[in-house]
Amino acid sequence: MKKIIIICIALIITQTSGSGFLETSSGVTQRLVDLNLDGIVDFSDYGLLAGFWLRNDSLFDIAPPIGDGLVNWKDLAVLADNWLMEYGEVVYIQWLGHASVKIWTENIVIYVDPVYLTESPKDANLVLISHNHSDHYSPSDITRVSGPQTKIIAAASVVTAHGSGQAILPEQIIEIDGVRIIAVPAYNTNKTNHPKSNNWVGFIIEIGLQRIYCAGDTDLTEEMKALENIDVAFLPAGGTYTMNASEAAEATGYFKPDLAIPYHWGRNVGTLSDAKQFAELAKCRVKIMDTGEIISSDNWLNEAPLIAYWKLDETEGSIAYESIAGVNGILHGDPIWQPENGKLSGALYFDGLDDYTVTDFIRNPADGPFSIFAWIKTNTTGRVIIAQASSSGTGRNWLYTNSIDGKLSTDLKTGGRSGNSLVSEFTVTDEQWHHIGFVWDGSYRYLYADGSEIAKDASPTTNLEAFDGGLYFGSTAFGSNGFFAGLIDDIRLYGGSIHP
Repeated sequence: MKKIIIICIALIITQTSGSGFLETSSGVTQRLVDLNLDGIVDFSDYGLLAGFWLRNDSLFDIAPPIGDGLVNWKDLAVLADNWLMEYGEVVYIQWLGHASVKIWTENIVIYVDPVYLTESPKDANLVLISHNHSDHYSPSDITRVSGPQTKIIAAASVVTAHGSGQAILPEQIIEIDGVRIIAVPAYNTNKTNHPKSNNWVGFIIEIGLQRIYCAGDTDLTEEMKALENIDVAFLPAGGTYTMNASEAAEATGYFKPDLAIPYHWGRNVGTLSDAKQFAELAKCRVKIMDTGEIISSDNWLNEAPLIAYWKLDETEGSIAYESIAGVNGILHGDPIWQPENGKLSGALYFDGLDDYTVTDFIRNPADGPFSIFAWIKTNTTGRVIIAQASSSGTGRNWLYTNSIDGKLSTDLKTGGRSGNSLVSEFTVTDEQWHHIGFVWDGSYRYLYADGSEIAKDASPTTNLEAFDGGLYFGSTAFGSNGFFAGLIDDIRLYGGSIHP
């Protein structure tokens, strides 16, 4: 009761803007207060905040100034200011090699310094070019990513050379297509390759609820030291023309990004050894990306990569598109797209009679830790939510509602007589939206609902059974019983254990 009173007081005393923005010394900056990343700010997030009350924990220290060292009423007020606000937009980042980065959400695609590309996706809404050296500015690669409506924002010398585009100067801010682009000076302090007088730039891209910094070709500068609230920073670590690994690592000690990624290595200058040295010395979390690798804002601070994501936001057709690995689902029966009735945008409705969706193979449970989460809304017990097939004609139900009282359960288990199902005490058949999940950490199975652990193995085990078939949404992978009745939305599969 005291906790409810506290948050009600905060709701009263806080001036509710409904914007989700926090004020910082550098201007208005979006900060994520959806603490458990389930898409909405609610009592689950409050429970997390309350659990760290009056403690020093940076993950829950969300009030300005960011990093004041104490979880207290200021952070509660920020949570209240964003109460019941939905955060459904996921930001994706792909390293294309050297200094090229692709950043996108469901609504916009941005390329930074696209070079050395082998495909022509022509999907860019914005192309950002830091300067006109050939390993950053490539007219042919700009053409490969550009369509009729693509806009170019670039250093002035690039706009002159290209003959089109909008010039941006250091410290200038351009807001375009719902994205905020902030130009950060990029120059050498102890070399002559990138003079400050050229007005070349790096970029802070404010997109979704993230601030992503692509530094460009630069040394450690005073302007870089003064940056704030950077979620992901791409920093050159190859040396020769830019910062080297130790200098880039020193930079992270000044502006403390949540995650740093070394780039500008592996092609013209710099090696994997430079990237590894940076990772060892940096003062923040570091991820060394492979060329073409994709990370997303709902997991880039976790060890587990997002390996498959079915948004289920289509409005028509027989394909449920998967946005990470291209493992699309094929609709069977007649599931109905519900573009206005999902938890996060659209959803897929299953009638409980013969509707299901099946994908190609994506994950063998025996290959190690993994997690899967989804939103569901149903009132029917004894139905399968997600299952997997096997070439042997068998299969296993990953998530289902048990036939007695609709409690969330899993049949994923170790082989042999010692294997058993894991059944929770949490009923999900109350016709309310629930965010459910299964996690395997290599020793224990877990079931989650609405941000809380609802079941866990009593003792460790060594492995799960192996299956080599595709995933089934809304149906068992063998036989004809257990067709799901209700809505399924936003299915995410991770290549490791995720604990909300």
